[in-house]
Amino acid sequence: MKRNKLASGLAGLALCCLALGGGVYEKTREGNRLFNQKKYQDAFSKYLEASNQAGVKAEPLLHFNMGDALYKQERYDEALKEFEQALSSEDNALKEKAYYNSGNCYFRTGLAEKKIEILQKAASSYQKALELDPQDHDAKHNLEVVRRHIQLQKQNPPPQPQNQPQKQEQEQQKKNQAQKEQEQKQKQQAAQQQKQAGQPRELSKEEAERILKSLSEQEKEQLKQLMKTQTESAPLGKDW
Repeated sequence: MKRNKLASGLAGLALCCLALGGGVYEKTREGNRLFNQKKYQDAFSKYLEASNQAGVKAEPLLHFNMGDALYKQERYDEALKEFEQALSSEDNALKEKAYYNSGNCYFRTGLAEKKIEILQKAASSYQKALELDPQDHDAKHNLEVVRRHIQLQKQNPPPQPQNQPQKQEQEQQKKNQAQKEQEQKQKQQAAQQQKQAGQPRELSKEEAERILKSLSEQEKEQLKQLMKTQTESAPLGKDW
């Protein structure tokens, strides 16, 4: 982008302040000196002090200068508010510069946030500047640049961030899926346990001996008879 328009606004301001009193003039001149030294915050403070003392006619000029000081600090939203107040001026030359600088603020913000609607405001501001001064080549140049950026963003829009409801819905779906998997796992474990419970257990040698010792003599005799009967009834070999 072309540089901010500053020199013309400051020159007009000094003449106006001379007619309004030494205090405002001195503060404005000090603000200009600090601005040229790139001490933009200090310059802004001096312009603000001058604005508090100045009359209605001088205020738009001082707001313009405050906007320039804020712009140099990349505080574009705040600078834009000052340039908007400068538009109340009856001086078309000052209004044209305020529109131009407003366009620069919108352009910087629109690029950073990748928002077409902000870039469109930049284009509108440059157009208004050109209506007041058709020979402003910087405004023409910047208008062409911002229009190209708008066209590029229309062709390649930035990815839209997920809104909160969609995000919450996705998180809920993940929770439901995890719960289903847990329930399925529990069912499988229960089925396995049930299968194992239905299978006969085999007695170990130690368990068999322990049971045998606990039997009475009569029960032992009955058990022996049972075993004898099973042995006698068992087939001894194949039929030939």
